[in-house]
Amino acid sequence: MLDTGPLGAVLGDPSPVSDNSSPVRGMSGNNDEYPNLGTVPPRPTDLTTEAQRQQAMDRLAQDRAASRRTREQTEAIQVPEPLPIPPKPDLRPGKS
Repeated sequence: MLDTGPLGAVLGDPSPVSDNSSPVRGMSGNNDEYPNLGTVPPRPTDLTTEAQRQQAMDRLAQDRAASRRTREQTEAIQVPEPLPIPPKPDLRPGKS
């Protein structure tokens, strides 16, 4: 039942687990050879420069500093005291 699930056990679906006792499974597919290294794509040409990476790092540092300021300002807000818990109701049979 665990292999096919409750619905599969009721409907009698075949188990998705193989009856093969070996944990090693054969490869399926048409590619039986090693890949051709001539098909490797060329190196990317749209890499960023060191100056562009530094600008991005500076923007991230500014965002982090702004986030810390916002957190400090948010934590400084005074939260009102919660309302007191009301007393338990007097529930007795025959009393309304």
